[in-house]
Amino acid sequence: MEEIKQLVYNYAKAVHSQNEEEFKALWSSKENILISLANQFNGTDAIYQDFLIGVIQSHYESIDLVVEKIDIRMIDENKAIVVFRYHTECIRRDTHEPYGIQGLETQIVIKENNQWKLMHIHYSK
Repeated sequence: MEEIKQLVYNYAKAVHSQNEEEFKALWSSKENILISLANQFNGTDAIYQDFLIGVIQSHYESIDLVVEKIDIRMIDENKAIVVFRYHTECIRRDTHEPYGIQGLETQIVIKENNQWKLMHIHYSK
């Protein structure tokens, strides 16, 4: 359970840093999906380039994804569902003003090569 929590915190850190190598290292080698509100991003490259850089970086000078109360539900020894509340602390690129959202995030994680990896993320606010 602690390894899964650490994966969640590492994801939040990678959203802030937007370091491509660190971000992509968190994801499985399988077909990965991220859903943000009404948009779906398929594959790790699209999640990084189109979501993190194309959406997040284009709208915010900085972003902190703050994780609150992680609930982990084991499916089996190699799969888990993670649900947590989050809020963001951002600086808008266009106005340079503070901004934030809050909501729920669901992650599906799998154990791959003895390490927990992200496979699916769904944000809602």
